[in-house]
Amino acid sequence: MNEQKTGKNKIGARYLSNLEAELILPNYERIYYQIEQFRMEKGSVNCSKIQRADNQNENQSSWNQDKDQKTNNIGIIGVRGAGKTSILKTIRVQLQNSKRKPSSNDIILPLIVPENMSESGTLMATILGMLSEVIKERDEKEQKKQRRDNKDCIRKSSLRTKCEEVIKQYTYIQKEYRDILIQQYTTENAYVGDSAKVFNSDTEFINRFNELIDELLDVKNQNDGLLFLFIDDIDLSTYRCADIVKTLLSYLSNENIVTFISGDLDTFEESLTLDFLRRENILKEDILGEKMGSETLLERKKQLAYEYLKKIIPPAYRYNIKFWSLEERGNYCIAD
Repeated sequence: MNEQKTGKNKIGARYLSNLEAELILPNYERIYYQIEQFRMEKGSVNCSKIQRADNQNENQSSWNQDKDQKTNNIGIIGVRGAGKTSILKTIRVQLQNSKRKPSSNDIILPLIVPENMSESGTLMATILGMLSEVIKERDEKEQKKQRRDNKDCIRKSSLRTKCEEVIKQYTYIQKEYRDILIQQYTTENAYVGDSAKVFNSDTEFINRFNELIDELLDVKNQNDGLLFLFIDDIDLSTYRCADIVKTLLSYLSNENIVTFISGDLDTFEESLTLDFLRRENILKEDILGEKMGSETLLERKKQLAYEYLKKIIPPAYRYNIKFWSLEERGNYCIAD
């Protein structure tokens, strides 16, 4: 490598050139091949479902119940300061600047850093807020078009209606709202009805969320667009492990969604193990050392965390950033 130049170089996360990205992530270009594989796979799956739905005259609800869970999570793995955020920013900019065919309908959301979310906030709530902003921008464009066409009647779009229904359904999942909903009843029928909403809330939310994504990406017209999410530094927020795992496995396992996740996988595995132990109230030395068959309780929880990570980020979708020594970092040159 060349000796470092004496210029004004940006310190911290930044957009990288392809050459710079490949220096810290040798298989960087393969990421875009992986994305196109996701696009092709989801295109073939959606096409077969559309044909089957047309033949059977299925409605939107049965269409979404027929959906299979698909994990399109790409992991950018590395220690602190290795350049993970720079890689995420570079991928995001490259996707925005991609000269794909006009029919493509990709939606590229901003970076999400769980550590920066409010204490009461959740990953899914943040994503719903971002999608609401995307829909707001579309509505504003449509309203401008209607004004140019001298149309006085401006109606709420179906996307906006669907988004509000998804947000409403998401509230049923929150424990605070579930408690209030069940407690505030006036008749036995009202209690049974409210309880049914709560008991079925997860499944109903997933179905409605999938419907919203399908309409956003115009899936029914065989559009090959994808929704791209970027979650940075998942290893920093140890108390958010359960929320991140639940969101990624239950809500974002959709063939139309590609999620980029960055962090130190070893640290996140440790945090996940501690979270399992904390939730079961077994963070005691005498209990952790107890044998459960051929393994201790701690070893079993470590294995469980490892299996969860395999589901969240399959090994085939993991990209490890090269570790730079102090000498190599001192000689690193920022290209003009």
